[in-house]
Amino acid sequence: MTLFGDFWLHEDAEVPLGAVVDLMTALGTSAANTRRAAGRLTDRGTLRSVRAGRRSRLRLTPSAVGELREAAARLVAFGRPDDTWDGRWTLVAFRVSEERRSVRAQVRTALRWLGFAAVVDGVWIAPRTPVAAVEAVLARYALDAVSVFRVEMLDEPPADAWPSAGASSAYAALLQQFHPLRDRARAGAVGAAEALVGRVRLMDAWRRIPALDPGLPDALLPPDWPRARAHALFTELYDTLGPLAEYRVRQVVAQHDADLAPLARHHTSASW
Repeated sequence: MTLFGDFWLHEDAEVPLGAVVDLMTALGTSAANTRRAAGRLTDRGTLRSVRAGRRSRLRLTPSAVGELREAAARLVAFGRPDDTWDGRWTLVAFRVSEERRSVRAQVRTALRWLGFAAVVDGVWIAPRTPVAAVEAVLARYALDAVSVFRVEMLDEPPADAWPSAGASSAYAALLQQFHPLRDRARAGAVGAAEALVGRVRLMDAWRRIPALDPGLPDALLPPDWPRARAHALFTELYDTLGPLAEYRVRQVVAQHDADLAPLARHHTSASW
């Protein structure tokens, strides 16, 4: 989905499955696994498969376009320096019947992705997360009951509700993995094929961060927290590799549909 979200989100385009297979092969995914993944995403309603003679084409469904745009904007913005926290917290209290345990698990995952932590069963808190964003996400689950508040904390926040070891390790791994590529990109030593692979892998690595780092305000963070350094590297490399990655996508797609290839366009960190 990184490929569709990054290069085809703005177009109502039907991308040849063969082009998707070729692009994913460059990323280390076999043709069989790509076809199975496309089938699962089609069954899920994320992609729509269209037959063109003996060949298949894929396109994003309207609902997937909205969800991808929202998720990508939130992902790219995560970690931007922001000193505007007013000291208030967003609190969510919800109830799901025991018969819908799978929905409860999905809601918990969604709340963690938004930076929430559980203080007691069914009560979650996060700093800065807008009420409207929370309500939009929770509306997907038809909860038995849900309330969202903006509150002030009378005591010290339960910092241990957000374990930091996983996030710290993820930041260190990202910085170590992508520093060399960033330096080579600065020197103009990265080709189009490597740029595409590097940019997709960078997005995949950065996508794991919000699930580990709830995005606490600077006032609540330990000294030398690496989020700002990692975000600076991410945005620089994401933007630097974009034009080259776009060129490579167009090269591959042109082998299957020359008219479609010029429509592939990359995003920048500012365009989201």
